[in-house]
Amino acid sequence: MDASPLLFTLLSSSPVNVQLHGPLAYEGVGVASLLDMNPCRLTAVGREEVEQLETIVQRDAGLGVNNGALWSATLYPSKPVEAVDVQPFVRPLRGNTHLFSMVGELPDIGNAERFPVGDHWPISCTDQERAFCLLQERMRKLWQRTCPDHEMRLALVADYAGRLETLGAHNFIYWDGELMFAYTSLEGGIEPLAYQVFSGGEVHLEGALPVRISAEEGSDMVVIASRSLLPASTPISAGSVVCFSGGRYVDCCDPVILWNT
Repeated sequence: MDASPLLFTLLSSSPVNVQLHGPLAYEGVGVASLLDMNPCRLTAVGREEVEQLETIVQRDAGLGVNNGALWSATLYPSKPVEAVDVQPFVRPLRGNTHLFSMVGELPDIGNAERFPVGDHWPISCTDQERAFCLLQERMRKLWQRTCPDHEMRLALVADYAGRLETLGAHNFIYWDGELMFAYTSLEGGIEPLAYQVFSGGEVHLEGALPVRISAEEGSDMVVIASRSLLPASTPISAGSVVCFSGGRYVDCCDPVILWNT
């Protein structure tokens, strides 16, 4: 089995309820949700903790992790080093909750001169969280200059993805408080991301992440995930960044190819 984590994120135009209807055969799991701008995040490392997390998610236990217009999970076939390394990562910026998950290693991402993170210091030692901090710093600077529309933010994220591609193959899913962005690497050695659009009320997904999603009738929903979790989905073209809002496809930016400096 590939040791890379699998990514799964659901974005809906209205709050949904997510229920597991099968076991999670993984060595680590992270789950995050966002309801009325209030984030909830749970992590589990090792089979015993994963089983406990399954019980919490299945019962909800009053934590609210099952409910929200945004629901995200990261599945680890191999045991993470520490709980602090488990994605998705959640951080505030400009009064909004931002969410980020990434697959891929990025040697030299710690070069502060090339990739400054400002005051957004990572808690873990992972390339993935530092990449999140870098993206937040770039978004902070963009919002200082103007109130950016989706095209400006999409262009920034595409430029960011292209620059990180010079370091290594990677995929990521990023929520900036209003819009969702997803990127698939130019390189073929990493499992691509894909997306699938649904309309409420109920969606059943089987396989590696068995979930039952319940939403209001007429709700727009999109799931962005590692391709193996969504076999009937639309692949995100290599090197492209796709943008979503309120469960709907918004726009796409073609690959940004940069020189390696």
